[in-house]
Amino acid sequence: MSNLKVIPFSELFEKVSDLSRSNTDQKSRIKGIVNEVYTLDIPKEYDWYWLKANSAISCIAEYKSGTVAINTQDTAIYFGSGAVITTDMTGRKIKFYNNSDIYDFTYVAANSGSILPPLSGSTNIISGGYTIYKNIYSLPSDFDRFPVNGGLLFYSAGQPSPLPELVDDDYYEQVNTSPTSIPEGCRFTEYDTAGNMQIEIIPPPSVAYILRDEYIKTLAPMLETTMGTIVINSNQTAVTGTGTLFLEMNTGDYLRADRFGTKGESIWYKISAISSNSDLTLTNTFRRDSSYTGTFTISAEPKIPYKFHNGIIYGAIRKILSDEKDPMLMYANAEYLKIINDNKVLEQSRHAKDDVELIAEDFNYRR
Repeated sequence: MSNLKVIPFSELFEKVSDLSRSNTDQKSRIKGIVNEVYTLDIPKEYDWYWLKANSAISCIAEYKSGTVAINTQDTAIYFGSGAVITTDMTGRKIKFYNNSDIYDFTYVAANSGSILPPLSGSTNIISGGYTIYKNIYSLPSDFDRFPVNGGLLFYSAGQPSPLPELVDDDYYEQVNTSPTSIPEGCRFTEYDTAGNMQIEIIPPPSVAYILRDEYIKTLAPMLETTMGTIVINSNQTAVTGTGTLFLEMNTGDYLRADRFGTKGESIWYKISAISSNSDLTLTNTFRRDSSYTGTFTISAEPKIPYKFHNGIIYGAIRKILSDEKDPMLMYANAEYLKIINDNKVLEQSRHAKDDVELIAEDFNYRR
């Protein structure tokens, strides 16, 4: 039996392989399925407390100093005295008074810029009023979704109010493009250039304020490395590798000397420091009577409570055996559902007003 309460990634897919009686050439496929259950299947079942994270969005005040001039059907825009345009205004929106359309703004100089699309209508704007505002903001890189009873929070007099998330139909009926000091809703938009999801604040901010962002985070796939060989001296913590890539892994991951056990017989040592691709340090001493030279495994552990770890195993087995008439499929499916439901009951019992629901009853609110 393993010496850990948690089950590292390598041990997870080894157990899945054994229980599903998979061939050894299916290792990469099984790794992918284990990570799929870990990063997608279990997180989508519920707004688990251990997936909740928070950040803040600093909303920027609108800019409307001075006046502007632009000819109809043109894109070049010129600002009068009193306006100082800055490079960080590129990518914001601009709206002209007495013109109903919204335009994308690009900085050119301190007193000029350009817009897209060209100015609509048949009338030039001369010494006209305008507002440049930022209504779209990037969410954290690990953002997955808003929780059912949360999301973006606007504080007024110390009291938080969640902003309603508008679907397209409601957005087109309710949207207000004139900046105001109090937000009324939000809507998901396209991804930014870094691949992060973005959200639109409705109406756009007229003043600077902070929105708290409470969200459900994504989990990164688990990794392992087995390349090369290692040397560990008896009752020491230093590990030296040959042909190894220790820097692919992280402190807090686990190492085992494969000769002394794999699968359920693994003896794992937590890593406290990684100084190079060939040098790392263990948290505890290597308790063997002699030094070790040989193969090894460094494995990440699931960043979820250990009571879900067997759920990863059974969830992966039911995916592998989904098209087979195998008694193990029924057992794995039952065990997976039991682990999920038991943990939902445990979590919901912390909130007296919450109704205890089964998976079949609550999937409707998943976004």
